[in-house]
Parts: sequence; structure tokens; C-alpha cells
Amino acid sequence: MEEKRAKDQLKAHIRAQNQELILSTAERVFARQGLAKTTTQMIANEAGLPKANIHYYYRSKKDLLEAVLGNILQLWLESVSCFVLEDGPKACLTRYISEKIDQSRINTNASKVFAMALIGEEPFVLDYLNAHFVAELAREKQTIETWIKQGKMKSVSAEHLFISLWALTQTYADFDAQIKIVLNKSELEEEDYEQAKVFVTNMILSSCGIAD
Repeated sequence: MEEKRAKDQLKAHIRAQNQELILSTAERVFARQGLAKTTTQMIANEAGLPKANIHYYYRSKKDLLEAVLGNILQLWLESVSCFVLEDGPKACLTRYISEKIDQSRINTNASKVFAMALIGEEPFVLDYLNAHFVAELAREKQTIETWIKQGKMKSVSAEHLFISLWALTQTYADFDAQIKIVLNKSELEEEDYEQAKVFVTNMILSSCGIAD
């Protein structure tokens, strides 16, 4: 009995390791090659695995892409759920901008794959956003509108505020090549992201009528 349990645990551990390797590699290849051009053979080659191993866990490229996107979408949804009424708009917006820019630095490939899927209007992504994201955004909108009523910030469109926040933070991942050219750098450094946090935070707080 104990021997069987040990074997089952080992199999589960190997499975988890293989899936983590496949998903992280797939995310990287999708981000570099694009969703249409990427093949499971490319992913297998980069992961150092036989193609058959990829298809053992994921029957098709579509299944693999949806698994990658599922992880990314969960991360993205969690990032929105950080507006706490009692903390006030200044603290929440500052924290949100900082976390989003950190995500752009740490999860650059994930952000790029998500952007590609949105541009391509991938049904899996659109269905997920409609099922989970719309309700979460409505809750955050209520929080922002409460702050407006309390006089803690100017009257602004919550929807356009979020659109601006995403554009100003996710660009450091999705268009990092452009930013490297503008800053005349081969690679972005942590200091660049910290400067971005300060600039974007000041811009958003000022637009919302929130004093420094």
C-alpha cells in the first residue's frame, strides 16, 4: 500500500514538473513566434522533449494555448481585485500601478501572449473575460464611484480609467522592444521600471484630482 502511494506521488510529481516545463516553454515560444506561427514541434524542441510528450498532456496546439491562457487570465484577474474601499484611491491606485508594472517586468511573455490573443479575438479569452472579468470590473467600478461621492477623487469614467491604467502599464511588456529603442538600451533595467511607476502614478493621480 505504501509502495503504491509512493509510486503515485512520484508520478504526480513528474506530471506536474512536465506540465510546468511545457507551459512555461509554450508561453515563451508563443510570445516570440506568435500564436499562428507556433507549432507543438517548436515547443517540444525548445523544451527538450519529444513531441509525443507534448501531446500526451495536451491533445492539440489549441488545448495547449488555452492552458497557457488560463494561467495568464487568472493572474490578470487577480491583479484587478486589489481595490479596497477603506484604503482610499491614492493607496489603491499607487499599489495597482506598481503591481501591474512589476507584472510587465516579471511576466513579459505572459502579457504578450494575452495581448496577441485579445487582438486575434480568441474565443477562449473573450468567453473567460465575459464570464469572470466583467463582474469583477463592476465591483471595482462601485468602489471608484464611492470614492468620487466621498470627494476623495474627481468624477472620472471608471471604465476609461482602467483602460488607461492597462495601456500605461502593460506597454512595458507588450511593446518592450519599442521602449528599449526610445530609452536607447539593449535591455530594460529595474531602474527603468521604477521610473515608470513614478511617472505613471503621478499622471493618474493628477488626472483623478488626487493630491500627492
